[in-house]
Amino acid sequence: MKAIKTTLAQSGPALYIKALIAGITTGSICLIILLIIFSTLLLISGTLPHNYLVWLDIFACAIASFTASLITARIIKHSGLVWGLISGMILFLIQFIAGLCSSDTITYITFIKLLMFLLTGALGGIKGVNKKEKLRIK
Repeated sequence: MKAIKTTLAQSGPALYIKALIAGITTGSICLIILLIIFSTLLLISGTLPHNYLVWLDIFACAIASFTASLITARIIKHSGLVWGLISGMILFLIQFIAGLCSSDTITYITFIKLLMFLLTGALGGIKGVNKKEKLRIK
């Protein structure tokens, strides 16, 4: 009980903002790197249909959301499910807004991405809280 009070006493709005910024930045960088790798592989191979890029994009989004939520939850140290969902939603909104700037269509793939961001965000948040060693930000 004392450990929970100590953790909650050390967590303020500044910690939450730092954790979200660190997690979202890490997730965004991860997403960009994975999309570049997948696009390059698709371009080099030349034999894969270009509609595979959509599914590789969804896979990259899942990895990025998991990473962002894992980092956020490891910094905050409690409520991993909630912070994982928040991280996944923010990452989805960033990609959704960027996608709307390039094309103004919303398809079923958008909803699949939303579900993937939220699901992997929640899993990353839970995994981040349950890690034994803790990540500290000063």
